[in-house]
Order: sequence, then structure tokens, then C-alpha cells
Amino acid sequence: MKLLMTTTLAALVALPALAQDMPATEFNVVGSIGSLSMYTDKELPFWSEQVPAETGGKITANVKPFTELGFKGGEIFRLVSNGTLQIATTVLAYNSGEVPRNEATDLVGVLDSVEQLAEVVEAWRPSYSEFLEKEHNIKLLGFGTYQAQVIYCRDEFTSLADLAGRKVRASGASQQAFVSHLGGSPLSIAFAEVQPSLASGVVDCAITGALSGYKAKWHESAKFISPMPVNFGLAAQLANLDWWNGLDASVQDYLTTGLRGLETSIFELAATETETGLACNTTGPCSQGEPAGMTLVPLTEADEALRAEAVKVAILPAFAERCGAECVSAWNATIGGTLGVTIE
Repeated sequence: MKLLMTTTLAALVALPALAQDMPATEFNVVGSIGSLSMYTDKELPFWSEQVPAETGGKITANVKPFTELGFKGGEIFRLVSNGTLQIATTVLAYNSGEVPRNEATDLVGVLDSVEQLAEVVEAWRPSYSEFLEKEHNIKLLGFGTYQAQVIYCRDEFTSLADLAGRKVRASGASQQAFVSHLGGSPLSIAFAEVQPSLASGVVDCAITGALSGYKAKWHESAKFISPMPVNFGLAAQLANLDWWNGLDASVQDYLTTGLRGLETSIFELAATETETGLACNTTGPCSQGEPAGMTLVPLTEADEALRAEAVKVAILPAFAERCGAECVSAWNATIGGTLGVTIE
């Protein structure tokens, strides 16, 4: 990660000189969830401040988060593919039911940290980029991630086994397979609709980032939280390939380098936010506001065993079935090789 950041920063130093030859270029960008730090701390300043400053105003990006534009999230991938949107950030799991490879790097129970996620993303990038261009008319520009996704519940639970029989908001096919394996009922609900769904009892529990849930005030209805990292909420910055190919080469070069730098900064932020989120949701200290006073449910050996069982029995086999033999071969050669895991 440090090497990538050093290389990116070195490249950025030379960019203002290149801007002299850039044609004036204006486009629209759809960002991630508008209330969360990936957007407020990283995407928004990148597009609204860094890009115009570094290009002498040659590149103008009109950026808005998808949550302010009436989108639910799952449609973003398709809208970039068909050219309705030019550039957008989307959580890849939102569309993993239709495109299983979107969830390949962030399967439930497989990773332990944001740093490990960064390693498998790097291994997967070339194969995934080629797939997106050939199959979906999409240019992959970079990744981002939220912090560890954890479980919030309205009512008391002492272990993962207690989720049996509960309705659980789960984002993406992998989370849904995990909840089903535990005996729960997975529900797909847009992020903005989860808090009222918890309040009304439409769902008993829900999964999201440790800090994301705090900022969205899930603690107003959910009173118990597990620290176990379910997965990490990987996102990607995507562009419509036809639109991208129509850009001047100097603009393409600038955006390619700049968005890799944005990726690095998002991953570094996410690496710190799991601990912050758990502290803010429970007893503090909390740098984001008042501690929420939720009860932290300790992770037990039985929970670890149940997670490992779910990965072996449900998560990896279900992913293989959804994704197909060619996808599994690519996964084993890249992500699996990095982790020392093979999908049979």
C-alpha cells in the first residue's frame, strides 16, 4: 500500500504540466452513499477540489452521491454499462446476484482485514478489468471499500447461532447465503431504508459497516452489535467504456492515475474505521459524536467455527455455482493463490 501511494504521488507531481494540453472536459459523476466518509472525505474533495486544481480547470466533474439522486444502488452497475451514467461508484455486492464476479474479492468470512482485501484486489484487478470490458462495456478505474461489515440486531443475541429465525438485511448474494446458512431469512433492503425497517420491525437485524451504521443512526433501533467482520463492502469506480474511449488520451491518463490515488486513500481510511465504528456504537471513545451505548456481543470460538463452516459448506460452493467454471478458475489463480484457498 505504501509503495502504491508513493508511486501515485510521484506521478501526480507531473500532472499540472500535462494539463496545458488537455481539452476542456466536463462530465457527471455519481458518487457513493452521501452521508458516509468514502464520499464526504474522499470522493467529494477529489472531484470538486483536487481534479480542477490539478488540471487548471480543464476537467470539470459534476458529482452527486447516488443517495441524493433517487437511486437505490443496485441499478448503478447496469446504468454505467448501458451508458446512462458516465462515471459512478457502486458497492459491487449490490449487483452480485446478476454479476457474480462482482463479489469475488469480498466473499463473506474469507478475509480478516482491509489490508488483506487490498492484496486480493490487486491480484484480481487484471482479470476483472478484462471481464468488465468484454462482457459489460465498463472501464474499471479503481476500487474503494467501507470498513468491516458487522451485524446489528434489535433484540439480544449472544452468538451467531441466535440469528436463526430472524429477518436480516443482507447486501449481496454472499451475505444472503451466509444468513441462510445460519437459519435466518435474508432480505435485500436499500441502505437508506434500513433504519426505518429496523424501527418498524420489518427486519430484526442488519449488516453494514461498523462506522456506516453509526453514522446512519442504526443504534436508535438496534441495541446489540457483533464485532465479527462479515466482509468489507468493496466498491468500484466505473466508467462507461464507449464514453471513456471517446475521451482525449491526456484526460484518460490523468483520471487513471488520479483514481488509483483515490483508491489508496480510501483503503487507508477504511483500515481505521472498524475500530472507530465499534467504539462509537458502544461505549466510546467516539471521535464522530456521542457513544451510542449498544451492547457489544463478544465473539466466541463457536462463532469462529460457525463462520468457517459457513465458508466451506455454503459461501464458496454457492459462489462457484453462481459464477461458473471459468470464473472459479480465475478466482483460484488470483485471489485463491493470494489466500492459499482453492475452490474445488
